[in-house]
Amino acid sequence: MPEIKPLLNAYIDANIVLVLAFVTWCLARYFINRTRLRRDHLLQLNLTEGLMVAAIISPFVALGITKAVALYLPAVNLSVADYAVAQFLDGRVQMRAEDFENLLGLRQRIVTDIVYMQTLFARIIIGLGLVGLGFGLLRVGASVWRLSIMIRESYCWRRFGRVELRLSDQTMVPFSTRGLFKRYVILPSGMLTDPAMLRITLAHELQHMRRWDVEWELVLVFLQPFFFWNPVFGRWKRELEHLRELSCDQALIRKQRVQPRAYADCLLKVCRRSVSGEGAFNIVTPKVPLVSLSRSYLGRRNIRVLKDRIREISARQPLRRHSRIALWPMLVVSCVVVALGASSIQRPSDWSQDRLMLSTIVNLERLQQRNSGLSLAGF
Repeated sequence: MPEIKPLLNAYIDANIVLVLAFVTWCLARYFINRTRLRRDHLLQLNLTEGLMVAAIISPFVALGITKAVALYLPAVNLSVADYAVAQFLDGRVQMRAEDFENLLGLRQRIVTDIVYMQTLFARIIIGLGLVGLGFGLLRVGASVWRLSIMIRESYCWRRFGRVELRLSDQTMVPFSTRGLFKRYVILPSGMLTDPAMLRITLAHELQHMRRWDVEWELVLVFLQPFFFWNPVFGRWKRELEHLRELSCDQALIRKQRVQPRAYADCLLKVCRRSVSGEGAFNIVTPKVPLVSLSRSYLGRRNIRVLKDRIREISARQPLRRHSRIALWPMLVVSCVVVALGASSIQRPSDWSQDRLMLSTIVNLERLQQRNSGLSLAGF
C-alpha cells in the first residue's frame, strides 16, 4: 500500500497547518482584544474565516512557495528539517549523529508502520481512526436524514426565489439550513401568533444567509469527522459559531432593523419555549439556529454564549469603517505566516549537501563503533 503514504503524509501536514493557523489566530485575537476593535465581532469573524481558508489552501500555496524559492532564491532554505540539520552541523545541537538522524526520521517510520500495520500500536491507531471516522460520518448522515424528513413534513409558508420559509411542529427553535438548490428558514408553527418575534427571527436568519453562514456550517460539519481527534478543529469551530452569532446580532442592531431590548427579549423567549420541548437543536447538520440549545454537557457553554450575546446587544456598537482598514493588514500577515509555516514542513524532494554530510557522519560513527568492538574482541 505505498500509494497510501502520500495521503497519510498530507493528512498529517493538514493537521499541523491547522494547529499553526489556530495559534496564529489566537495571537491575532490577543492583540485585537487590547485595542478599540475588541468588540468588532465582524472583523474577528472575517479574520477567522480568512485564516480557515488559508489553512485549507495552504498545501497548494506551500508548493508554489517552495518551487519559487528553489528557482529564484536557491540559497534560502525554508525546510525546518534542513534548518535543524544545519544547526546540528554547526555544533548547536548536542546529540549523537545517529540519534539525531533517527529523530528526523521518526515521522516517516511511524507513517510506514501505520501504512503496513507492522506493530500492535499501528493496528490500534488504525482501528481507533476508522471507528472515530465511521461514527462521525454516521452521525452526520443520520442528522441529514432527520433534517430532510423535517423539511419534507413541514409546510411551505412563503417562497422568495430559492429561499423558502417553512412552518414545522417538530421544532421549538427557528433555524436556517439549505439543500442542494434551495435555502430554508424553518419556523415553529406557534411563532405565527407573535409577529414581533417572527420579524426578528426572519431578520436574524436572513442576515446569516446574506453572509453565507449556512454554507460555512455545511463545510465545517462535513469536515469534522475527519478531524474528530484534533481538539483544535472542534475548538475553532465553536469559536467561529460564537463570533458568527455576535456578528449577526451586531449587524442587525447597527442597521437599526431591530431594537436591542426587543431582540434580547426574543432570544430569552425562544429559550423559555424550548427548554422543555423536543426540537431540532439536537440535529448536528448544517443549520444556523436563532439560539443554540443543548441538554448535554455543552449546555453550560450555550448559556455563556447567550449571556455574551445579550451583553453585546445592550452595549454600544463599534464603527464598521475601522474594521475594513484593520482587517486586511492583519489577514495578509496571518496568511503569510500560515503559508510559510506550511512551506517549512514540506519534505525536501532531494538530498541537500547538509543531509549528505549528516549521513556521512552517521556512517563514520557506526564504523568507529564497529572498529571499537573489534578491538575489544582482540582482533
